[in-house]
Amino acid sequence: MEYLLGIDIGGTHVKGGIVTGTTGKMDQRTIVYEKIDAGGSATSIIKGILRVITALKKGRSENEWRGIGIAIPGPFDYTRGIAAIHGVRKFDALFGLDLKEEIKRVCSLPVVFLNDASAYALGEYYGGAAQGSERSMVVTVGTGLGSTFMAREEILDETTPAVPEHGYLYNIPFRDSIADDYFSTRWFVTNWNHRFPDKAVMDVKTLAEYAYRGEQAAKVLFEEFADHFTGFIAPFLRHFCPDCLVLGGNIMRGADLFLERIKSELETQGIGVRIDTCRLWEDAPLIGAAMYANQVLGRSGMEEETVKRNTKQYLAPMKAQATPRGVYDLYPAFPVGENKICSGIGCLADWIERHGQVVIDGYGGVFWDELVSELGDEFRRRGKCVRWFRTDVAMRDARTLEEMLAPDLGGEDPLFGRVTERQLRDWFDPGKLNAFRPDQEADINVLIGIGAALAGWKAPLIYVDVPKNEIQFRMRAGWVKNLGMNKPKNNQQTYKHFFFVDWVVLNRHKAECLPQIELIVDEQRRGQQLLMMSGEDLREGLHRMGRNFFRVRPWFEPGAWGGQWMKQHIPGLNEEVPNLAWSFELMVLENGLMFESNGYRLEVSFDFLMYNDYRQVLGESADVFKTDFPIRFDFLDTFDGGNLSVQCHPRTTYIREQFNMPFTQDETYYILDSRQNPQVYLGFQENIRPEEFGEVLKQSQAEGKTIDIEKYVQKFPAHKHDLFLIPNGTVHASGKNCMVLEISSAPYIFTFKMYDWLRLDLNGKPRPLNVQRGMDNLYFERKGERVAKELVCHPEVLEKNEHYTLEHLPTHEKHFYDVHRYTVEDAVEVETEGSCQVWMVVEGKAVRVETREGMRQRFNYAETFVIPAAAATYRIINETPGEKVILVKAFIKKGYGFE
Repeated sequence: MEYLLGIDIGGTHVKGGIVTGTTGKMDQRTIVYEKIDAGGSATSIIKGILRVITALKKGRSENEWRGIGIAIPGPFDYTRGIAAIHGVRKFDALFGLDLKEEIKRVCSLPVVFLNDASAYALGEYYGGAAQGSERSMVVTVGTGLGSTFMAREEILDETTPAVPEHGYLYNIPFRDSIADDYFSTRWFVTNWNHRFPDKAVMDVKTLAEYAYRGEQAAKVLFEEFADHFTGFIAPFLRHFCPDCLVLGGNIMRGADLFLERIKSELETQGIGVRIDTCRLWEDAPLIGAAMYANQVLGRSGMEEETVKRNTKQYLAPMKAQATPRGVYDLYPAFPVGENKICSGIGCLADWIERHGQVVIDGYGGVFWDELVSELGDEFRRRGKCVRWFRTDVAMRDARTLEEMLAPDLGGEDPLFGRVTERQLRDWFDPGKLNAFRPDQEADINVLIGIGAALAGWKAPLIYVDVPKNEIQFRMRAGWVKNLGMNKPKNNQQTYKHFFFVDWVVLNRHKAECLPQIELIVDEQRRGQQLLMMSGEDLREGLHRMGRNFFRVRPWFEPGAWGGQWMKQHIPGLNEEVPNLAWSFELMVLENGLMFESNGYRLEVSFDFLMYNDYRQVLGESADVFKTDFPIRFDFLDTFDGGNLSVQCHPRTTYIREQFNMPFTQDETYYILDSRQNPQVYLGFQENIRPEEFGEVLKQSQAEGKTIDIEKYVQKFPAHKHDLFLIPNGTVHASGKNCMVLEISSAPYIFTFKMYDWLRLDLNGKPRPLNVQRGMDNLYFERKGERVAKELVCHPEVLEKNEHYTLEHLPTHEKHFYDVHRYTVEDAVEVETEGSCQVWMVVEGKAVRVETREGMRQRFNYAETFVIPAAAATYRIINETPGEKVILVKAFIKKGYGFE
């Protein structure tokens, strides 16, 4: 593995040579040159590139090669090999094209891409004018202005003081424009032709010949260039302080017409840098690209990371069987009929091949590069020429997006931002979004990536979805960034960005895509375990689900206060985790829905159900909540764990004004199970003094002092089947040894922790507190005896007979939902009365639900299920006659409307 291919892709040609990795020398006899038309089709340009690679590889065995280094002008995604040049009348047909996939058609060697100016600079470092320099600048002047800042062979960027972004000088403002307009062939040609239209020229070479023949006007033009260049480059030389400035590019072939003038003027300004012209000329980028590839491929730790999800929770299986009666089902699914779901990359390739030209859109967190690579391998096995166009090169740059989103992201606040009003289109440059052009000479054209449906291609739409839990597991492993960002933030900031921005705009886009989707793909397992079904079957499944019943796929998380109840009562969970704090039973922003066919479990996000027909689901409250499902069920497990933090939730006005949320987080605690006489902290003591409470909290936060919290907050014994009411602004916490079913309005991150028992999180770091936000929202009048009367539920029997008992568990006047409890001996018939109803089996083994459309489904102990309003009437049947079963039901109060 000694040899490398060095390739230089220019505006008129592709040139390549073979470089020895140990010496950095290139054999001049190996050089291959192909003319190309940069304004031509994608196929014509690619053929030129592939011919050079093929010719160079002849005559050597595969194990002699180390890799390929390719120098190509920017903008370009050099890490992934995707062309991003746009609007400069060259390589327009390549815009968005994945060149790595193109090269794989003729070569399996690893490929490393590099900016052509940087490759030129590295070539000069390894064997030219910059050789041995500790700190150098290499500037090329030709069809455009190229620049590279280096410390030895390391290419520097804006993270080094005095280096502009990416090391680029071409886009730096200069005089009435940018540098590229002054230091390029077009400046010479435009200026000369404007002054002497009767002696128009096409290139600088002709002007140089005029000057050598003594034509004064041509000499003056080169002197003007020298003066402009000196004025521009001098500040960078002063601040960067290089050992040498190496000048290259075609215009430098006439350096004796202006170089001495540049040197003299810089010396006059006290800048004593060594200035030299390049020595390797056109060979420099070949050597530089090859040696850069040698450097990259030789780094330790370059092997691809295989762990791409950071969690101890199991990946959902591709296939699963229904669980026995009474056993909690981790992977509930809604039946869509036989042979509706297919699996594997081959199945997806079959579908794409039948259509020839497709658009593949999808959610943030999808492993797009892997998907392209896997499909590319499959199509190469089939002998198909596929053009892969990638949408992310049409996005605005990360800095512009950060500035655009700053009002929504909450600055350094670790938890909270503001729900954005943005649309996905705002992430894209409209001109670039419309610049993707399918290549009519290819067998298949694929436009792939987030936002692909916005580009206007008249082609069938594939949508790729991935569950929110998997997105977060991938994020924690460092594999997922926020939409349009070029590097990851810390996990806390990334999640905040997801919640307030990314998921909001991606969901809006998903809603627009749903009617046009022709194939839905569940990407969470990837490769041969991809699952997919038609868009028609998806919409039909969602429609039937919205008229019968559904259960979301739950997921589980450990936490600082987490317990052991779920590990002991729910089979199939990974018991190696230290605890489990939460189960997201019905936390709809983060839950998925599974469809079943022939045992396959295809998952899509819950949002699809609401976007398909939220009126079916919500009934009378549809105009109030629209596509926001209003009720949340989740578990808080403190068995053998610890107390939750002392906390409260924002008032309605506060959450709207501060976070742009339509409704707030009003909760209840239903005690599913308990042991050793646990307590719930709820409401204030009669003698509470707000100012003192606030000072004590702040002092504890600042100095790490323990608080005697019972001096300020009341405690109540928590018995199995008790219900505690926690309207917004109420101080509260669950104590240890409780298994809480939290019945709540849907928002779930808006918890203002004010005291957390001086506890660290699972990573050994302090958990963020929000003392002031809490103080701004607390209702201190919820104290003393009033708490027991108003915030501890007092059940009322509404109906009792030999078949069932119905109890009303009244909620607080601030709650927009109410709670009923059924004790079922054999069966009960229920009407939705125009409301969506959320149920859980809280005692007993299992029930069977039968709808008027003839569908049946078993729901087991501790499982949450939902009956949409459109179901109208249904029966709940106790599957273990002689043993009572107890269920709780939450639903929207009649006539509810936002305040």
